[in-house]
Amino acid sequence: MCIRRSKTVRDHGDLMDGTLIDTDVLVVGGGAGGLMAALSAKRNGPPGTRVTLVDSWLIGRTGHTAFSNAWTIVALPGDDVDGILHEIVAGNDGIADQELVRQSLIDSAARLADFEAMGMHFSRDEAGAYKRRPTRGLDLARVMYPEGGGLEFAWKLRLALEQAGVQLLDRLFITGLMRSGGERIVGAVGINSRNGEFNVIKARTTIVATNAITFRSGFVRDITGTGTLLAYRAGASLRNAEFSYVRPGTPKFYFEGITFAIQEGARWLNAKGEAFMDEYEPEWGDQADVPRIAKAMAMENRKGNTPLYLDMSPIPDHLRDYFIQSKVKWMDNFFRKLGDEAKTDMFGKTPYYALNQMTKMGIRTGADCRSDVPGLLSAGLAQAGCANHFAGFHIGLCVGNGWIAGKSAIEDMDRLPPPSLDAAEVRALHAETQAPLKASASAESDRILRDLQGVMFAYDTGILKKEDRLQTALDRVTVLSDEFKEIAAPHTHELVRLKETEAMLLAAHFILAASLYRTESRLSHFREDHDLRDDDNWLVWVDVAEGGNGPSFSRTPIPTPYCPVTLPRRKPSRLAASSPVGGV
Repeated sequence: MCIRRSKTVRDHGDLMDGTLIDTDVLVVGGGAGGLMAALSAKRNGPPGTRVTLVDSWLIGRTGHTAFSNAWTIVALPGDDVDGILHEIVAGNDGIADQELVRQSLIDSAARLADFEAMGMHFSRDEAGAYKRRPTRGLDLARVMYPEGGGLEFAWKLRLALEQAGVQLLDRLFITGLMRSGGERIVGAVGINSRNGEFNVIKARTTIVATNAITFRSGFVRDITGTGTLLAYRAGASLRNAEFSYVRPGTPKFYFEGITFAIQEGARWLNAKGEAFMDEYEPEWGDQADVPRIAKAMAMENRKGNTPLYLDMSPIPDHLRDYFIQSKVKWMDNFFRKLGDEAKTDMFGKTPYYALNQMTKMGIRTGADCRSDVPGLLSAGLAQAGCANHFAGFHIGLCVGNGWIAGKSAIEDMDRLPPPSLDAAEVRALHAETQAPLKASASAESDRILRDLQGVMFAYDTGILKKEDRLQTALDRVTVLSDEFKEIAAPHTHELVRLKETEAMLLAAHFILAASLYRTESRLSHFREDHDLRDDDNWLVWVDVAEGGNGPSFSRTPIPTPYCPVTLPRRKPSRLAASSPVGGV
């Protein structure tokens, strides 16, 4: 077990209030990437390897994974791995780590076997074959899900980690990474998100898997992905800030079935009753990838054709019950509580809008998930493996890069010297963590956040981009950042909110600046003043690192070892025929 000394942090004779934890591998973040990284480190490490997983909430009940259906792409024996790889790379317009994606696909069948050994159940047909279905925009890839969805998936992984001897620390909010005055990461510091107790975690290797940055949007509003910005402050580079996960959303309910509803005949309509997608995507129509749908919705907004609807009335009656339920228990209970009202909302006219759910910005790593800073690795959506994910490949890649990061962390334990703490650094991080606390202060983080959301969620900033509007937004974020410096936190809960808001302000700066830097249109990055994709100049990652006087942006050419990226992807041949969901 990990060594834990309560109430006192001691190093080289210095004392301060807090808790010291000593471990070999520290994993920060309890979504699919973090859970898999911890499992991988424990299984690939020698007997007695100490692995600690921390999350600011309850591990197994947090993150996008737990609140999703847990659809995942699995390449089974006989599947065309290189064909699926080509589809995913093409669907990313080339902005993907081909080696990492390919290895994740190769490993996926073994991970499926691991999940089943943990007690997860994946549906099979009468012949014993797994029930799988195609996913949005791909021909060869197939997705599947565990019974019970993401909640069962994440909880069974938690139970497996407990059984394996991984130390799980719930409600520990990480506020800084430690470098001990050297060129490597030696662990992290943080506070208990309920009582504010200060913790110091000394680790031989550290894996950040805290999701991507959100602005409290989407269905999991308390996921803010602060770990990527902590990595930046510790010397790591970030990439893909100009890309976002933009998708249709509705304030009525959360619905994880748009892709499959469209496969069954649903269509996007504007206020005039017009099916508008064919105008913007003549080849793909309603089957276009969600960033293209979001762009079309923004264009319809500009024309004054809102509200916009997902018309599900063409779906046959015998398939409708499939959509008025969910693989996710909390969502299924929600639909059951609504009863007939859910059917009225879903199959009537429910307004949708273009939702900017999260940035695709993550930590720059190699295919081995190691960052630029020794001792620091990344997994999950905090790792910049792809700039676009399909239904089923959000979790698919998190599972893959989590496993790879865990293995790499174990290898690094022998390569790197033993970590030691720098008492001055620990004191400085403690002071920085506690500085915003002021009992007489008012809780104002939400005021700053609402103003920031107003900037980042504007359809002509977050989706339709142009130089003058981006610069205006960047100037506004700078003003908000200055206002933020003047506010304080009256208690621990607000202190955590302040730290998250601080990270969101920095992320907004990177997103807008990177969007100005990339002068082309690609994936979810739509520049109205640079409307075409430009492979000659921009088949690159845009990376951001600390440049001494602030962030510095640069281009890194993307290797193409397995498939070239020369043409846009083709419409899947399977879209010529319907794929029924009955029995799935």
